Amino acid sequence: MTTPALSSKALLSGVTGHEKKPSARLTYRTKTSFVAVHFDEADKGRIVFLPEGAMLRVIGPSSCLPEAFEVTFRNEVYNVFEVDLVMRSSLICEPIRAKGSAIAACA
Repeated sequence: MTTPALSSKALLSGVTGHEKKPSARLTYRTKTSFVAVHFDEADKGRIVFLPEGAMLRVIGPSSCLPEAFEVTFRNEVYNVFEVDLVMRSSLICEPIRAKGSAIAACA
């Protein structure tokens, strides 16, 4: 019998399937190239490969793919599966402002 080592839902605690927008803007840097789906204006999807070292900003849950997130890369919106985002990317710590003071946001 096999069990998952980690729950990916716990890893993306800033974004849940029930929220329309993440509670904090999460940014990831890809460790390897991996597949994403880009939808055009006619909602026709095409598979693309995001490059290693790409900076991905999580917008929120995907409206087109289950268990996926919409991310931006080079001002384009892509849909990536949560497992790919978590396993093939590293969370980037970015300073955020909270009541006039800077704090680091990390998971």
